[in-house]
Amino acid sequence: MWPHVRAALILLHVVAVLLAASPSLRGGMQRSGWADPTVQAELDAWHTVATTVGWTVSRQRFEDTLWRAAVRLMDTRRALLTPFAPYHHYLGTDQSWRMFVAPQRFPSRLWIEVEEAGAYRPIYVARDPDHTWNAAVLDHDRMRTLVFLMGWKAYDDVYTRWVEWLAPQVAADFPDATRLRTRYARQRSPTPAEARSGTTAAVTFRRTEVVELEHYR
Repeated sequence: MWPHVRAALILLHVVAVLLAASPSLRGGMQRSGWADPTVQAELDAWHTVATTVGWTVSRQRFEDTLWRAAVRLMDTRRALLTPFAPYHHYLGTDQSWRMFVAPQRFPSRLWIEVEEAGAYRPIYVARDPDHTWNAAVLDHDRMRTLVFLMGWKAYDDVYTRWVEWLAPQVAADFPDATRLRTRYARQRSPTPAEARSGTTAAVTFRRTEVVELEHYR
């Protein structure tokens, strides 16, 4: 019987791993996140493809249809994976990392600023060699992952808690500062023609958090 039992166990393992590795939209299942310019640009591109192959549907209906399909896909995937959850957990065969699905065409850069004498000045700007306060921590691979995620609205609570974690350090290092301001600078990636001509898109700021530093001293 052992060869049959062994074959069954191997088949169980293969099925469990394949199901865990099946396409997942986890992390993208908040409809508000679909309003992001990068996501909208991808949807525009795929709507053009759909129209080209004969699926004549309005842009909004196209997005609504994809959302409903995504919900059904995730519900089905969750139902299939639930029986294997203990297997994945105890054997460590879960798949927690997702592949990149599209380039980030509207990248965001974290700005950390302090207010001194009524004016704000940057102390840290991501990937800026002139503003590197606490860069050893903020530029670490693990922290950069968190900083990227906090640029999305789905991580509002995480972002707020992170600023509260950051504030005591800023208060200690900048005793004359009255406020801490964190925000994300968003700028569209240049097209090939813009890159050749040196043209850059306008920078807009969003996700601004301001805290009074006196509360942390």
